[in-house]
Amino acid sequence: MSNIVDIGELGRRIRKLRLERRMTLKQVELACGLSATHLSEVERGRTSPTIGALVRIARALRKDASYFIEAEERSDVAHQTREQVSPFSVGAGVTAELLTPGVPGSRIFAYRLILDPSPAGGLSLAAQELPGDALYLVRQGALETDIGGLKTTLSAGDALQASVGRAHHIRPLDGRSAEVIAVLTCPLESGA
Repeated sequence: MSNIVDIGELGRRIRKLRLERRMTLKQVELACGLSATHLSEVERGRTSPTIGALVRIARALRKDASYFIEAEERSDVAHQTREQVSPFSVGAGVTAELLTPGVPGSRIFAYRLILDPSPAGGLSLAAQELPGDALYLVRQGALETDIGGLKTTLSAGDALQASVGRAHHIRPLDGRSAEVIAVLTCPLESGA
């Protein structure tokens, strides 16, 4: 199964959004610098825009370019019920639940983490090369964090924000499990 749409679906999404924005082909032409004729051909699925042209079209329509090419058409508002959550393991004794499916172009990933007490347990994230952040909010229990060698203890209600350019290790304290809301600019991988 492909992760991106075909040119027919790409064109359909561009046309749909253009009409929702109540814009004419001429208005989009003026906003992005591509001819109305070319835009019409793209909308009808007769030609595929270059990446640069797609980015210009997306800017003209005030949308992230990923909206047009991601296989799953997602809304600007993401909602997920408790029943739709699928827990997965991200380390020894750590279960994660993705809180929302995300919105097009988003670089935010929100998780509910349950950290079970275990001597080798905890969440470890390697330092990332791309800039970004992590925010941890302790909902229940207590944590010890080690962010690039800087150790901190957090209790229920405490929060910590750190660059993902440093290695992160968090583990529960006091032999009890902990619940943490983690908002990251990089996704967690199963088994991380």
